[in-house]
Amino acid sequence: MGTIQIDGSTPKLTIGNATAEDATILFDGNAQDFYIALDDSADDLLIGLGSTVGSTPAISIDENLAVKTYGDITMTGTTPTLTIGDAGAEDTAIVFDGNAQDFYIALDDSADDLLIGLGSTVGTTPAISIDENLQSTFGGDVIIGGATPTLTIGDAGAEDTKIVFDGNAQDFHIGLDDSSDDLVIGLGSTLGTTSHIVIDETGAVTMPLQPAFSATATSSNIPLTTQTTIDLSERFDTNADLSSNTFTAPVTGKYYLSYHFYLTSLDADHTVLDVKIVTSNRTHGVTYKPSVIFSADANFSVTGSQICDMDASDTATFVIYIVGGEAQTDVHGDSTASGMLIG
Repeated sequence: MGTIQIDGSTPKLTIGNATAEDATILFDGNAQDFYIALDDSADDLLIGLGSTVGSTPAISIDENLAVKTYGDITMTGTTPTLTIGDAGAEDTAIVFDGNAQDFYIALDDSADDLLIGLGSTVGTTPAISIDENLQSTFGGDVIIGGATPTLTIGDAGAEDTKIVFDGNAQDFHIGLDDSSDDLVIGLGSTLGTTSHIVIDETGAVTMPLQPAFSATATSSNIPLTTQTTIDLSERFDTNADLSSNTFTAPVTGKYYLSYHFYLTSLDADHTVLDVKIVTSNRTHGVTYKPSVIFSADANFSVTGSQICDMDASDTATFVIYIVGGEAQTDVHGDSTASGMLIG
């Protein structure tokens, strides 16, 4: 027997007579047989290995045109392409049917998002979503493993890049301000506004909003036997915490407070000179005895500092107290007081 040719304008080969029976084309090979057949009991068109319909199927097509493959699929060619969908308004998906868990890769056509998620229903429990602007959103933790794990943000272009922490009451960011070549940690989601920590290309670290102040200290006619708060005129006050000669701690922490007072017209008959840093929870003082230090009226410099443990809203003032003698004392205009949050 040789080749069969079917001619005509609409040539047709019909196998079967519409009864409940399998119909088969069998390829009788030397080492392997293959078949193309109708499995009538399942209403499936099968392509498979062997000569028995239904055994070792490779491809099956059911009455809904759903296609199943039972082996690997290899696409060859210079530009192999697999297209899922027909450009219609419909979701398309690849579902991985697992034993304990199913996963999918899908187009959520209503949102125009590519999704990778848990389950078999598109849009439920997404793990990764990519929108039309290539913005990626992760639904769970991201772990980068390997011997030298690296997360690179940016493509070496002239652009700012950042990580935004989207909080309930406040947002924060860590980002590269590419125009100034600074790494910035700051408040909000917009890079460059409200920067708290800035690291430049030399490694220098600045904290533009760190509470700190420096003031000129002047007080005239400090009376005897009276706790006198020194008048302060600010030179700078980074966080606006100095007011009415009083520093108010904006947050709980350790604060370094210091002073340099140049006292004039100090009476040699003064028996006690106390210089104090007075905070809400403690007084840090140094006592001098002018009558022992010098024998006549004189000018005298006192310098001191203290690391103070302060709670938020605690206050600190600089106080002088003098006992003995008759003359009053002035604080010269070259005197200073300062402070800053250190931890």
